[in-house]
Amino acid sequence: MTNELISPLSGLRRLIESNQIDAPDDFLKDKAPVWSPHNKIINVTPGPAFGSELVTQFSSNQTRGMRGPGVAKFFTSVREAYGKLVDMQDGGRALFFTGSGTSGTEAAAGSCRTPEEAGSDKPAIVTLEIGAFSTAMGNCVENLGRNVIRIKGEIGEDLPFDKCREVLEKDTEHNIKMVMAPHNETGAGVTTDPKKLRDLLDELNHPALLVIDGISSIASMPCSMTEMGIDMLIGCSQKGMMATPGIGMLSLSPKAIEKIREAEKQLADAGIKKGQHYLNLGKMIDAMETTGLHLETPGNYAQFAVALDALAIEGIERVCERHKDCSEIFRAAADGAGLELVAKDVSTRSNAVTAIKSPEGFGEKKIMEVLNIMYFKHAVEAAAIPGAPDLGWRLCATGGIQPQHALSASIAFLKSAEEAGLPVDVDKGMLAASKAYSEVAKYHRPLPGIDVYGR
Repeated sequence: MTNELISPLSGLRRLIESNQIDAPDDFLKDKAPVWSPHNKIINVTPGPAFGSELVTQFSSNQTRGMRGPGVAKFFTSVREAYGKLVDMQDGGRALFFTGSGTSGTEAAAGSCRTPEEAGSDKPAIVTLEIGAFSTAMGNCVENLGRNVIRIKGEIGEDLPFDKCREVLEKDTEHNIKMVMAPHNETGAGVTTDPKKLRDLLDELNHPALLVIDGISSIASMPCSMTEMGIDMLIGCSQKGMMATPGIGMLSLSPKAIEKIREAEKQLADAGIKKGQHYLNLGKMIDAMETTGLHLETPGNYAQFAVALDALAIEGIERVCERHKDCSEIFRAAADGAGLELVAKDVSTRSNAVTAIKSPEGFGEKKIMEVLNIMYFKHAVEAAAIPGAPDLGWRLCATGGIQPQHALSASIAFLKSAEEAGLPVDVDKGMLAASKAYSEVAKYHRPLPGIDVYGR
């Protein structure tokens, strides 16, 4: 069989020969074995995460207009379904912003500003930072000009609760309006317990809102606003939700809505501009409560709705269990091969992000070499650890990933590390990963939709 058999009827040959498709000059003649019969890769990066096949099949659906008849009802129903997913408190609001988790973070961090902040050096926000993404959250607050106390913990460790207690105890005037922290630190593979912060605030009778970054935890692990006492929960569409980037979510408790309203009234009475337009929570709440629409062009609700359907069909409990299963395979592979995890405590190891340390003496150059071998040889895409280029890798279990994907990715990671010259016991690592896989693998039940035969 030769490449001359590429059918002119398909249009592929014509597109290649007329340079409408970016293909190498020798594509039609090249018989090298590197060409793959498909373009799919196993994606174990933090995000955009491994998608849902159901979302992929329906992603070509027409996006709804932003002002058309019936669209407000559709938008509202999607936001309400999302509110149920995160167990939002009765009377709360789920707000969607066009953007990503960063837009939700900035909307939260810029809210509840009051007149006395102007010209004052009193702290208004506390951030707890244990990795690159919680550090980025602190940067966001600081760049917005808010007075912030940034409590920094060690990468791989739990939240610095004791330091947070000290800060809150000293705040006798209750100037601090928000305490912000990650539920799952995506950069270090550490999962925290927001309920401990809620209990601390309640114990001290402190009125600050609890603002939690759930960007890589929502739909990846149990995350309940009601049970955890979260006032603002930040999320995004492209991680555990299994959709593509485009929507940043911020769900609010009734207490948060009340505080937002109080702060905006104080600013208005003082004649002070709010400082935000599109990311202004008061304006977005008003828009969604009155018209059900957005201030500006919304993200792709149609695809997000399919993502919610996919989660509902599988069941969120099973989704979280599946992510845990995949993470068990990653952890077994690393441990068997003699590698350490970044998370220092077994109890805080994330079931969404497995961060693996590089052996001593093998830094950024070798870390990137492993990632390149994984991608270009094994068609597996993983990630390094942001903010710590010499630390290691991240293998993530979010979105639609299945145990067979995690096993393949683990093997690719170990073989790539060996080929890059790292001191890893590949055989023991693969054996441990295979054993973990055999313990968690379940019968495959595909979601409804187009099957492998295109029916």
